[in-house]
Amino acid sequence: MLPRQPSSRTEAAIEPEAERLVTAAARITRSLPAARPVLGILRGFSRADRDRARILRSRLAERGIQAADLSLVPEAGDREPGRATVPRPRVDVLLYAGGPQPEHAMKAAALWRLPLLIERQDGEEGGELNSLGGHRRAVLGIHLSGGAFAIAAREAVIASLQPQPGRVRLILDNEKITAPGDQPLCVTLTVEDLLRVSGDAFGSRQVRRLRFERAWGAYRLDIDGIPAHDVHAPLRIEALPGRLHLLHP
Repeated sequence: MLPRQPSSRTEAAIEPEAERLVTAAARITRSLPAARPVLGILRGFSRADRDRARILRSRLAERGIQAADLSLVPEAGDREPGRATVPRPRVDVLLYAGGPQPEHAMKAAALWRLPLLIERQDGEEGGELNSLGGHRRAVLGIHLSGGAFAIAAREAVIASLQPQPGRVRLILDNEKITAPGDQPLCVTLTVEDLLRVSGDAFGSRQVRRLRFERAWGAYRLDIDGIPAHDVHAPLRIEALPGRLHLLHP
């Protein structure tokens, strides 16, 4: 049998990556306990993203794999299932078809507690055609007032929206400290799955949880570099070890 020929320039340009993802997806779905697993495709909104998702669906269908288009990737601030603005889809595993913000796909996977098949990020090399790697990593769980819940894949920053906000009270694990309210507070993850809380007033601390307890006025919460919420205290941030399950072709 002759090899399948790409049907367009776009398809030819992305065929090797598409085939690698499809091969990995077929291997994953064969290992799932569901009688007929459904794969959810997360994508961006550009024409190239839609074309790539279409090609992937076509390749998956050729292998008898049922796929659902989940073009609406939850943005920062979407809530936990049960309170969700974007409900958990009826799929067994997610595949990221590409787009400008892979963090959105990671947050969706962590929010919905579903494994995510995604190309390696940050310049990492992909595997061979039939290889498959995976690992679990922590994310930031952000508990907002009113019961809302958000996830950050990499970073959360709290910054005042007031010209003279006074001071704020923080609880770092069990230690209570005060800090100038006009200085941004940056929260990231360490390799030990602890929070690294950084502020000009106290440097950098490694803790298990942070409570932003008392503050005057409104603050802005940026999630993975994107302004997500205008918030008031209190809010709580904690590390969620192993919450994000990534699979790589």
